[in-house]
Amino acid sequence: MPSSGLGVLTFLMLAGVKCIIRHSRRRVVRTVAAHVPPARALLPSAVFLSAAMILTQPLAAQRVVMVHEEPRHRLVHETPDLRVLDVQIQAGDTTLFHTHDTPITYVTIGTSSTDQMALGGTWNNTQPRTPPPGRVGAVRAVQSYAERPLTHRVTNVGGTLFRLIAVPSRRRGSVAVATGEMPGEVVAENRWFRHATVTLETGEASDYHTAQAPTVLILTQDGRVAIEHASGWVTSLEMAGQSAVVSHGERYRIRNGGAETSHVVLVQVR
Repeated sequence: MPSSGLGVLTFLMLAGVKCIIRHSRRRVVRTVAAHVPPARALLPSAVFLSAAMILTQPLAAQRVVMVHEEPRHRLVHETPDLRVLDVQIQAGDTTLFHTHDTPITYVTIGTSSTDQMALGGTWNNTQPRTPPPGRVGAVRAVQSYAERPLTHRVTNVGGTLFRLIAVPSRRRGSVAVATGEMPGEVVAENRWFRHATVTLETGEASDYHTAQAPTVLILTQDGRVAIEHASGWVTSLEMAGQSAVVSHGERYRIRNGGAETSHVVLVQVR
């Protein structure tokens, strides 16, 4: 073929390749554009997602539960009249926000410095504090939750385990209920509770008593105490913080079978 013919053929071939390339580029651009929305279309979705993340994070951090559902308030007994909670907060730990809406009695088993924050508020103290009563075996009742429920969280700012046995009432409360004798010495009473303490030497036992109201018995220090029921049933308490529940009308006595003096707190729920 003459050289002029070759030149024309080469020109036509190059022009065809360029046309194919331009066509392919246009198809690629159209395909990508079809799958990627414009920036202004993405903006509302992105803003909504970011706002949702910001709003849900604080809500998750401030989750509120009832006091008997809070993980550090372990439920150990539950009856129609009362609950018994073993409250343990390790040094440096903080509870979830939890709600108290019934009167409650606290028996101290392990002391440490704590602080508390009401929901929507701030921590109460800038310095660590030892909450009252602050000694092992001390008993304290909070009646105000019946009229003014409280939602708060508690942090242990001390260096030791903070531990309480808590008895929330599930009854209506009446000073006319449970007015007779209790084992040991009655140390306090109010509309909702009567508190007594029993100290028994080795081998010593109390007299039999009939529970005039549902009663929780709490061993405040390690030992070996038997709750002897008139029916023949025996409940053994050996470690500090262990508890037993005696029903209304049940006869029982407390016996110290250990080698050391034993101390038991009784909480009657009126």
